[in-house]
Amino acid sequence: MGTEDYKKLVRLYIPEPDFVQGEICALSEGQAHYLRNVMRKSAGDKLRVFNGRDGDWLAELEEINKNKAFIKLDHQILEQKSSPDIWVLASPVKKEAFDLMIEKSCELGAAKFIPVVCEHTVVHKINQERLQAISIEAAEQSERNDVMTVEPLIDLKKYLNSFSSERNLIFCIERMDAPNLVETMRKLAKKPLAILTGPEGGFSDSEIDFVKKMQYVYSVSLGPRILRSETALISALSGVQLLS
Repeated sequence: MGTEDYKKLVRLYIPEPDFVQGEICALSEGQAHYLRNVMRKSAGDKLRVFNGRDGDWLAELEEINKNKAFIKLDHQILEQKSSPDIWVLASPVKKEAFDLMIEKSCELGAAKFIPVVCEHTVVHKINQERLQAISIEAAEQSERNDVMTVEPLIDLKKYLNSFSSERNLIFCIERMDAPNLVETMRKLAKKPLAILTGPEGGFSDSEIDFVKKMQYVYSVSLGPRILRSETALISALSGVQLLS
């Protein structure tokens, strides 16, 4: 089976600590339903699987019924490739827009997503398990072989008070003079980074003062327009990924 043939196979994330040739792995009930009822797969069919550490593997569907499915690991077909060491700090927004932010952050290679509560945040609860599932599905579809971690919701200032100065923070602000992203990334290429974007309504004056006083922070402008929260994040993350 050639590389192009492998790409046609269904690809699933299997949270096994290590992949071993010949090992039998149980799939989740949701994965069993997806393979049986959506993809119409049956015993003997081939799949691609990954666990975020051992690259992509070829596997065979050993058994499948209404609620259960088991696969047998065959061999590695792609080596592990780690994503750039980029974190996202972003305020929760309305459901559809925040789902999009999680999905696109994973597709664009972010290693970690930290939802933060700001003074103007309007959404104060998240379903972390559901958002992690969105990240996993995005990794499966986008061909990345690791998965972005979605962290619990936390207050912005509380999180930044414990933030490591070894990681530089790109602070995306609006309606203020700041260097553009290209200029800033010339200084920060290949360094551990985090991107901070604001909620609907933007950052408060006190938050801007608080963040800008930190030594490891680089304020940047994303251009002359006022962007929606999800647009700002996608724009910033796309630029950082390209320039880093």
